[in-house]
Amino acid sequence: MAADFDRIKEEIRRRTDLADLVGQRVSLKKTGRGFTGLCPFHDDRNPSFNVNPTLGIYKCWSCGATGDAFKWVMETQRVDFMDAMRILGKAAGVEIPQFTGKQDSDEPEQMEAAMADALAFFRDQLRSDTHAQEYLRLRGIDKETADAWEIGYGPPAGEALALTLKKKGHNLPLCQQLFLVDRDQSGGYYDRFRGRLMFPIRDERGRLVAFGGRVTGQGQPKYINSSDTPLYSKSRVLYGMNRAKEAIAKAGQAVLVEGYLDVIACHRAGVGQAVASLGTALADDHVRLLKRWCSQVVVLYDADEAGQKAADRASLLLAEGGLSVKVALAPAGEDPDTLLKQKGAAAVVAAVEQGVSPMDFRMGRLNAKLDPESDAYWKEVVEILATAETPLELQKHLIPVAAKYPGIRDRQAAAKALERMVAKARNDRKRKDNPRQAKIQAEEDVEPVAVEEQLKPGDLAGPEKVVFLSLFAPALVAEAWKFACHAPLMKTALGTRVARSLEGLGAAAPRDDRWPHQIQDAAIRTLLFDLAMQSGEPIELPILEEAVDRLSRDLEARTAQLEAEAALTAGAADDEALRNINDRLRRLKGGKSPQNSS
Repeated sequence: MAADFDRIKEEIRRRTDLADLVGQRVSLKKTGRGFTGLCPFHDDRNPSFNVNPTLGIYKCWSCGATGDAFKWVMETQRVDFMDAMRILGKAAGVEIPQFTGKQDSDEPEQMEAAMADALAFFRDQLRSDTHAQEYLRLRGIDKETADAWEIGYGPPAGEALALTLKKKGHNLPLCQQLFLVDRDQSGGYYDRFRGRLMFPIRDERGRLVAFGGRVTGQGQPKYINSSDTPLYSKSRVLYGMNRAKEAIAKAGQAVLVEGYLDVIACHRAGVGQAVASLGTALADDHVRLLKRWCSQVVVLYDADEAGQKAADRASLLLAEGGLSVKVALAPAGEDPDTLLKQKGAAAVVAAVEQGVSPMDFRMGRLNAKLDPESDAYWKEVVEILATAETPLELQKHLIPVAAKYPGIRDRQAAAKALERMVAKARNDRKRKDNPRQAKIQAEEDVEPVAVEEQLKPGDLAGPEKVVFLSLFAPALVAEAWKFACHAPLMKTALGTRVARSLEGLGAAAPRDDRWPHQIQDAAIRTLLFDLAMQSGEPIELPILEEAVDRLSRDLEARTAQLEAEAALTAGAADDEALRNINDRLRRLKGGKSPQNSS
């Protein structure tokens, strides 16, 4: 299984032109053996980003970003390795098998086809239903917006979609798993979504995975969303993420709202970073998804009590996940959708920009609902202050709050007492088990992350560099390989380590010019890439021969020293080791003894 995986990975690597792949996002200019451009990973003003399609690697000499085609897709599309492999495999025409678990190879395609036909059905129904069109008009959604967001309509007829899917040859039990249809007591199938405006739900990669339906009349429930299916997990998908991810990455900020129409309203108002959770409260997986794309989230929920509670919970969860948070409530009685219709795009943008810290938000809520004369106020204010993320944030609120404490005129004394209460609350919280944090740690920190070892080409001896660089010259690789793989020939500890890593690839020179990717030692692999990317003119045979002679002479000197030491100690084992070294050296030099000239 591992061999198949490695074979497929290398086949994808072989078929992928890194310059073409990177060139889809970065303007590249041909320079020598590679390409250069502005680095996409930092604010690069002078081209410091280099791509070597022969080696299949990129590197920025300014910020240090480096990797291959798989790393590029992982970094630019925020996916894990397997998803990157699937994306590149699809582009390269390489089929990726299921490496774990059981799978019906046709089933995923059948599911995707059923979902696509359901979307086409809903879209056709909207175009022919004047009631649904009128509803959209009243909501301020024009045809262009409906088309852009692929909005459709599920007709009131009980089995219109089920009949359409059956006519198209889809397996209805499979469609039931996808939450498109359900089964009645008689064994017949009927539509899940009836009399509802339909919103297709796509994951961050744009795959159609679910639907959400909003009733167009007075019925209940107002919304019906797909339950978890083989294609969809509601705790891992954010509505609008496929459209918002680039804007989120560019701004470093996401805007979290409550529903489909709110997301669409924000995008229409120019807030292209808006996304929403679907039929469920924000979950840990949502936070991890957002963290892959940004460092800050603005929570823009309704201003009613339910919206405020949800915003408070979301802000806690986002902060636990390591994200900076702002809370921006819509004006009373409004949400982003109604705000856009009533006051225009500027009002939506202003609501986002006027977000406050979670602490300011919580204190505002507390002051609005409780009187400082009540015991409940002080119990809750201590809990709120204990959530302060920094000492400065705590001090910002401590004195103003202490000034409200009944019966104490000395603000400083009250602040000190309040600070002790906050410290106690924090200690009590630390002593309690935190199931959420334990869950996050279990999922995200299964093992400690090792600091990547940094090896520098400058730590190699000059002749060693020449030998290793010769491996990247097609005309010299066969000649250079037998020297590069001989550890005793190397002068430095680093050169010896490189040679031993190369020995692991076999005695014969590889035919594939992307052999460095097969080196197991990641630090050595990076070192060789750096060395190759830094090189100027290609190495020629006389330069390689001179480098080998210099290393041979140095080895002779070390051998002579060992022989002298062996003679003094009369160590037979040492004599045998020296003979082995000399024999190997003569073989390396084509049967000749090393030169004695200095």
